[in-house]
Amino acid sequence: MPSISFLSQIALDLGSENTYVLLDDKSPVYRCASCVLLDAHKEGTVYAAGDEARHMDGRTGEDTLLFSPIQYGGVADSELAAMLLLSAIEKASGRRRGLDKSRLVFAIPDGATRVERAALAQAAQLAGAKRTLLVKAPLAAAIELKKHVERAEAQLMVSIGAQVTEVCVMSGCGIALSRHMKTGSAAFDAAIVEYIRKKHELVISSLLADEIKRDLGTAVAPATEITQTLSGRSVRTGKPVTVQLSSQEIYEALSAPVEALIGAICDALYHVPADCSGDILKNGICLTGGGSELFGLAERLGEDTQLEIHHSIHPSFDAVKGAYQIAQDDKMVRALTNAYSAYEI
Repeated sequence: MPSISFLSQIALDLGSENTYVLLDDKSPVYRCASCVLLDAHKEGTVYAAGDEARHMDGRTGEDTLLFSPIQYGGVADSELAAMLLLSAIEKASGRRRGLDKSRLVFAIPDGATRVERAALAQAAQLAGAKRTLLVKAPLAAAIELKKHVERAEAQLMVSIGAQVTEVCVMSGCGIALSRHMKTGSAAFDAAIVEYIRKKHELVISSLLADEIKRDLGTAVAPATEITQTLSGRSVRTGKPVTVQLSSQEIYEALSAPVEALIGAICDALYHVPADCSGDILKNGICLTGGGSELFGLAERLGEDTQLEIHHSIHPSFDAVKGAYQIAQDDKMVRALTNAYSAYEI
C-alpha cells in the first residue's frame, strides 16, 4: 500500500468527559469538556461547545440543555460530535481551519462496535475530513508508554475513563483478551456528590465534585489532613452555605467506588489466559486514562494485584499522543490494520 501524503494529521481522543486534541508533536495536548449547550426547543441550535458549555451549565435558563454527544466512549450524536470536534480543533489551533487536507486520527475504545465506529467516521466526515484513521486506544496508550506492542509478548493494559474501564491483554499488535466495564471516574464524582449531600446536607454540582476529587481525592488513607472550604446549597433551607471539607472525608466517600473498580479489574485478571501469566508477571500493568489520575490509585492497584504498575505523568494524554505517533508511521498503521487494531476509513 503506497503511503498517503497529508498536509497535517490531527489526533483526537473523544472521551465521555473530556476531548483531547494533538495537532503536532511540538504542541501541547489541548483538553476541553466533551459537551455542547443546546437550545432545548430548537433542534440543531448550539450555543456553546467544550469548556464554555460546561461552565454555562446551571447558569442559563430552562430553555437550554447540556448534552454530551459521547456516551460510554461511543458517539451518541454524529452531528453534535462533529460540532464538538470542530470547536476543539479550532481552539487548539487558535484559528478556523479546513479539514479536507487533514487526516483525523481517533483513539477509540477496544470495545467500540462497528456501529459506533461508523458513527465516529460520520462525525469526522461532517466536520469536513476526507480520511479518518481509527486506532484502538489501549494500543495507542501502550505505544506512548514505550511498550513494544508488535512483539509476541503479552502486555496488560488497564484504561480507566470517565464512564468505561477496559482491561486488555495485547500481543503482536492485536488484543488477545478484553474486558469492557461501564464504570470509571464519573462514579467517583457521583459518590462525592452523594456523600456531601448526606453528611453536610449540601447540594453541589458534578463539576464542583470533579474539582474536589482533584484537590482532595485519594484512593489511600491520607497521610496528612487537608481541608477546603466548600460552598453549596443547603438541602434544608435552600440558601447558599459554606462548610469545611477534609481529605479524610473524601477518602471515605471514594472508598466504595474505588473498591468496586479495583474489584472489577482483579476479576478481569482471572480471565487472562494462563500462557500470558508469565509475561504479565514480568511486564506488570500499564495504567492509563484520565480516571487513573486519582491520587494513590496506582499504589492501591499495585498492592491488590501484587504487580508492578507503569504509568505516565499525564495518563489522560497517553491515547491521543500514541495515536499521533502511530499516524506518523505507515508501517505501524499497516501492522495494526492487519491485526484489526486500526481502521482506515
